[in-house]
Amino acid sequence: MSTRFFFKNLLLFLAPLLFPVVILGSLSIYITQQYIQGEINKNNLVLFNQLDRNMEQIFNEMESLSVSLGNLDVLFRMEDILQTQTLTLEDIRLMKVIQNYLRAPASVKPYIESIYVYVNNNYNQFLANGAGLISLDDFHDTSWINSYNQNRNLTGIWTESRQIQRFSFEKPISVTTMYKNMFSAVQTRPRGVIAINIYTDYIEKLLDQMATYPNQHIIVTDIEGHIIFRNHPGSETYEFNSELIPKNSGPFIWESGGSTYFVSEQLSSVSGWRYLSVTPQSSLNQIPFKLSTFTAFIVLLSLGLGLALAYLLTRHSTNQIRRMMTLLQQAEKGVPLHEVTAPAIKDEYGIITEKIIKNFLEQHYLQVQLSEKKYKLQAAELLALQLQINPHFLFNTLQTIYWKVLALTGQPNEANQMLENLSGLLKYSLETPHEIVSIDKEIQNMQHYIDIQQVRYKNKLEIYWQYEHEELESVGIVKLLLQPLVENSIQHGLLVHRPLIQIKIKISRLPSHLHIAIIDNGAGISKSRLEEIRLLINEDDHVYSHIGLANTNKRIRLVYGKESGLTIRSKLAWGTSVSMDIPIKGPEDKD
Repeated sequence: MSTRFFFKNLLLFLAPLLFPVVILGSLSIYITQQYIQGEINKNNLVLFNQLDRNMEQIFNEMESLSVSLGNLDVLFRMEDILQTQTLTLEDIRLMKVIQNYLRAPASVKPYIESIYVYVNNNYNQFLANGAGLISLDDFHDTSWINSYNQNRNLTGIWTESRQIQRFSFEKPISVTTMYKNMFSAVQTRPRGVIAINIYTDYIEKLLDQMATYPNQHIIVTDIEGHIIFRNHPGSETYEFNSELIPKNSGPFIWESGGSTYFVSEQLSSVSGWRYLSVTPQSSLNQIPFKLSTFTAFIVLLSLGLGLALAYLLTRHSTNQIRRMMTLLQQAEKGVPLHEVTAPAIKDEYGIITEKIIKNFLEQHYLQVQLSEKKYKLQAAELLALQLQINPHFLFNTLQTIYWKVLALTGQPNEANQMLENLSGLLKYSLETPHEIVSIDKEIQNMQHYIDIQQVRYKNKLEIYWQYEHEELESVGIVKLLLQPLVENSIQHGLLVHRPLIQIKIKISRLPSHLHIAIIDNGAGISKSRLEEIRLLINEDDHVYSHIGLANTNKRIRLVYGKESGLTIRSKLAWGTSVSMDIPIKGPEDKD
């Protein structure tokens, strides 16, 4: 009992404490996550626009060189100089102009390591900023020419990550080389190539500065998905395969290697390159995690307070209940109330409880006596009602008359059949008055009564039965409930001189009770008279009219409780219906 009280009190205290905390905490976490995602989208949009401007500067350098050096006149003159290996004064001026043109961006732009201009020639010579006209055989960086030879069919810009080692005692420098072939208007084969070497470390540091979230990875890929630039050199970003990152027009969640990332992307309006922002979800969930931790702390604190309050209240209630149980046990043993020790602390709860127990114990004996008298009165009234309908001496008299008639006629006849049915009725009624019988037995007894009435009224009486025998096999009922109701329908039907009295007996089994209805085609009852009859049959005094209805109603209410009883419905010139609902649970099972 104390455990049940404890959990009840615990729920009473925890519900008002935990419900608001959990709801507010969940809403705060949800709103914070939505806000963070919105801010990420805004920051990534600014980041991509800034990144696009930086990449656009590199493309502009390439386009500027391509326009200036890809001129047909310049291409042909450079090719002629390299093929003939001769220089005129005008050629010397042209070569100085080209060298100055290559030297300017390499000197001004800190991200440019070097610029190469190669025009097809048999001497493998090319122009390099700072070195002028030089041969590949005498230059420290030669791998770029292989990329040109392998991609002569490309018309756009392509990139390649390379290592340049200027001197043997220096460490190699990581560069990203951008290539663009130079074509003439009359040939499909390129006349040469422009190669711009960009410091990879410089761009990666720039991307590091642009990152706004912890462990945020910024990746730049070309049209084919190959990674060109990325921040966090040496980190897990280098393990990403950008081709596995799906393309999506908006932000999305991507799972890879057991980790979850928030990905945003944008396509460059100039180069068609793809800019990616890949941020681990763990970096974005720091604030929601702190809110979750705080919410969990408040929940645990509320749980502790609830446990303490529930324990104190339960101990107090349990002590009071133990005291009440002690008073009841002493009263059952006959211990006087004045000998019970008063509680040390008298609060409102203890005073009220003690008063209720005292009043209950003082009235207990009177209630027991009253219950015994009421039970005896009900049993006597039930027996009197039963004997009022079934006088015992008639049974013996009818038996004697039956044999006298049989002796006078010499053979069974209609009178013998009526006497036999009437004897069956009396025998059935003289059995134990409050005996519960089966529905089959009650119907069989009812059929005796109907047979007598049909002999008496010939063709003026028709009885219809409506029930399912299988549904009623295991159902018991107090006997002699149907006969008074059918008799009442016949009597009132005769009073209006109906040419044909029709009565329908309907018995239906429902889940919790048995519904019985007696329906006739009599003259019906007016509303005022119907109300009067309903009042009369429910009175406790003797009723001198409708005695069959009154006695049956009393028997039902005595056996099955006051909530049971007859229900009378009637309509003038249409007929009357008398029904009752009998609980399927028999009276012998009642408490």
